[in-house]
Amino acid sequence: MTAKEAVPVRDQDRADEDFSIIQPAGFTPVVTQAGGRKLLFSPRALIVAAALLLGMLILVYLLVARSLIFETQPADANVSVSGLALPLGDGHLVLPGTYRYEISATGYLPQSGEVEVTSEDHSRRAIKLERLPGHLQVITDPPVPVRILVNGKEIPAENGLAKNIPAGTKRVTIETDRYLPFTREVEIEGLDNTQQLQARLRPAWADVEISSHPPGATVTVEGEVIGTTPLTAQLIQGDRIVEISLPDHKTAEVPVAVTAGVDQTLAPVELAAADGLLRVASSPSGASVTVNGEFRGQTPMELELAPDSVHQIRFFKDGFGSVERRVEIGPGVAREIKVDLSAVFGRVKITSSPANARVYIDGELAGNTGETFTLPARSHNILVRKQGYEDYQTSVIPSAKLEQTVRAVLLTEEQARWSNIPAEVTHGAGGRMLLMRPNAQFTMGSSRREQGRRANEVMRKISLTRPFYIGTTEVTNRQFRRFKRMHSSSHVNGVSLDNDNLPVVNVSWSDAALFCNWLSQRDGLKPVYRSEGSRVTGFDASANGYRLPTEAEWAWAARFRNGAMLKFPWGNELPVRKNSGNYADNNAAQLVPAVLRSYSDRYAATAPVASYSANPLGLYDLGGNVSEWIHDLYTIGTGLSMRREENPVGPQDGDYHVIRGSSWRHAGLTELRLSFRDYGAEPRSDVGFRVARWVY
Repeated sequence: MTAKEAVPVRDQDRADEDFSIIQPAGFTPVVTQAGGRKLLFSPRALIVAAALLLGMLILVYLLVARSLIFETQPADANVSVSGLALPLGDGHLVLPGTYRYEISATGYLPQSGEVEVTSEDHSRRAIKLERLPGHLQVITDPPVPVRILVNGKEIPAENGLAKNIPAGTKRVTIETDRYLPFTREVEIEGLDNTQQLQARLRPAWADVEISSHPPGATVTVEGEVIGTTPLTAQLIQGDRIVEISLPDHKTAEVPVAVTAGVDQTLAPVELAAADGLLRVASSPSGASVTVNGEFRGQTPMELELAPDSVHQIRFFKDGFGSVERRVEIGPGVAREIKVDLSAVFGRVKITSSPANARVYIDGELAGNTGETFTLPARSHNILVRKQGYEDYQTSVIPSAKLEQTVRAVLLTEEQARWSNIPAEVTHGAGGRMLLMRPNAQFTMGSSRREQGRRANEVMRKISLTRPFYIGTTEVTNRQFRRFKRMHSSSHVNGVSLDNDNLPVVNVSWSDAALFCNWLSQRDGLKPVYRSEGSRVTGFDASANGYRLPTEAEWAWAARFRNGAMLKFPWGNELPVRKNSGNYADNNAAQLVPAVLRSYSDRYAATAPVASYSANPLGLYDLGGNVSEWIHDLYTIGTGLSMRREENPVGPQDGDYHVIRGSSWRHAGLTELRLSFRDYGAEPRSDVGFRVARWVY
């Protein structure tokens, strides 16, 4: 629109008079650029932008974040999670990553750890807190100091308060002196709480009335003096020993079985007069002492003797004469006796072949062979030595009544070459044999004074120097059946004797000798026994084949120990020692008339060979199991001769052969002795054999 068009026209006549002309004004355009920049950086714009950005971040966090939930026991536990973790309901909202957590609750042990949150799924963890230990206050009736055991283990306690007991069901035992244990199952709740346990204790004693004659005696129980008789004592339950003592009287020991709460009265104890004390000594010391025939020990020593009685005291020592004394002593009286023992000597002549050898007695050089030595009447070790020869050793007990002679046969070094021969061999039937080098002198048989001796046990002086092999065990059924396939050892009242590893029995002496010849032929050795068919007519003592042991060999192997002759397989005294061999024990009561009641060998009849301990030479069953056929013909001498027999083998002709050793049928003193001799020719159910052979 122009300026002219903008003037209103009312009427044509007054147009020029009433209105002035409007003049145009100057115009400046708005600069829009400058005004827009000022609006963009205003505070309001920044706030809006920040809000938009925060909203975008929250949206991204909500899209990326995952929930982390802890299921706790107890449920009200406090849960703390490290890092950017937003509490959300019963859990936390976290970004994927690794977080540390800590969970705690009153009365529980806190628990911490790490958890990894992945972007794939939400995380849920179950956490069970462990209860804190609890405390137990024990209150007893009556109130006494106690020991508290939890599940059998004692725990520290002060005034009956046991602290820090793990929560759970516990077996609580209350112990105290003089009361019975109190036990209860207790549920320990823990949570650092203190519980109470009421324990009513029952006494662990009983009243025991004790009296003596005469009265006024001191009563001691387990080392504690509790009073004088008569008295009533409270004794703790159990097996107790009550000692009752009075001066000049013997102390009495009374066993008492005490039951808690059960009172009892003991029978009055009669106190006997005290023994007298006798101190004995001798010169020289070490003398054996017997009282009324009973061995009591060696001097110096103290003897307790019954009062007002006469006692026979005997002193004896090897090499000295014995001394006897009669002694009477009052109750509680102490006396001393000292005796001087007089030495007793005997003469021993020692010769050698060859002569001029040195003689050592008890390890000391004494002189040369051919001399006669005066020695104390006790056992002495004799050693004869000559250069180029092996030593000769023996033992001798000189006699004051009889001069003795020791003849030493010395072997040259050339003769000793046999020492390279194997110490052990196995014969053709499978039995083991050991090398024996006796080189010994001994007396075979037994003294007439020996209890159980038989008349055929005549004493014989033996010199055994010829080396030999001997079987470690008796020949078994398995080994004998390699010679006679169909042999049967039969049975006794249904008890079999025929098992493979049992000793062969029910064989005659001739059967045993022919078995030895069969072994010799099998092993390429010269047979010992001459035979005509099944009959043995003699023997060749120079042959190197198998044979039965000679009686001297058997006696040496069974009895000779350190220069002395053993009485029984187990030693010199009864009773039979455990695991000593197979004899007639209770297991054989249905088979034999007499048995050893206090011994058991586990078998009614024969036992497998080597079932019991070997002797020091490594040989089994020389006593027990079965008796054994011997090489020698049976003879009886007239008495102990001064002549010493050298390696005896017995005569060539005769009807019966010697049988040595006891068997499963034997229980008597006579048969159990190693000197026991029997004889026969025909088979028996308790007689077998073992084999031997000379080395050369």
